[in-house]
Amino acid sequence: MKIIHALEEYHEADTQVVLAAGSFDGIHIGHSAVIGKAMEQAKAIGGEAWVFTFDPHPAKVLRPDRAPPLIFTTDQQCLYLQQLGVDGCILQPFTLDFMKQEPLDFFDHLCTCIPRLAGISVGEDWTFGRNRAGNAEMLTGLCAERGMWFSAHPEVKWKDERVSSTRIREAIKLGHLKEATEMLGRPVSTIGKVEHGEKIGRKLGYPTANIDPENEMLPPRGIYAARLRVGKTIYNAAAYIGHRETFHQNEPQVLEVHLIDASDLDLYDQHVEVSYIEYIRGDEVFENAEALKVQIQADIEAIRKVLN
Repeated sequence: MKIIHALEEYHEADTQVVLAAGSFDGIHIGHSAVIGKAMEQAKAIGGEAWVFTFDPHPAKVLRPDRAPPLIFTTDQQCLYLQQLGVDGCILQPFTLDFMKQEPLDFFDHLCTCIPRLAGISVGEDWTFGRNRAGNAEMLTGLCAERGMWFSAHPEVKWKDERVSSTRIREAIKLGHLKEATEMLGRPVSTIGKVEHGEKIGRKLGYPTANIDPENEMLPPRGIYAARLRVGKTIYNAAAYIGHRETFHQNEPQVLEVHLIDASDLDLYDQHVEVSYIEYIRGDEVFENAEALKVQIQADIEAIRKVLN
């Protein structure tokens, strides 16, 4: 998948493009529907399907003190767009100057930068331009004037309510992973780099990979049945989010992962992704290391049953 970091960097002058536009944090089932429409139309005309989105997320610029924690990092967003089969992604910088563009100016600039823009797909509630004055109704007319295909996808619902990134964030915050997974269309996940830790797990007989999370949003503290992706390889795992209060006081929260039935892997400095499959139990403080070791064994047996 091609990735560019501004509209002005697009130079595919001979290719027909159908664009899916939106913020797409988490790429949930509603986002996938909008992107899927663009991919269907691109295939029908022999063109390419591209995504137009923002980096940083508009909320980080418009209300930085109240911006929500994001479900995805930019790298995750690009990874999952690639997995969907998108041909390219435009990560448009969202700035105060960009925000001040009138809707018509933005649309004209879009068409200038992508000379063979053949269609646009958005969610029916998408807005753009100064004061959010542009909307799907306006785009319907603008695209018709240029003979372009246009789709405003109706809201996608789950349990009779609109699927949204806000709703998914709330589910993750509350630890309702099954709900979040169904709205996302995939498990909640965290990416990060494996770092050297204190090797407490190794001393207990259960070595762990200590991961420095890049995501702003993690599930609540506790033990999870999980899967760890390293490159294209996936391992069954036990994940721990917490403060290791059995051994420390006032320690920052950590994310540790123990690979089940896989040992002697050197994961240091590798970029990995942890997918949370099911919540097992909450974070607890144990009397001593031996009591914790007994509980870890029970946790691993429970996790094996979930993952198998």
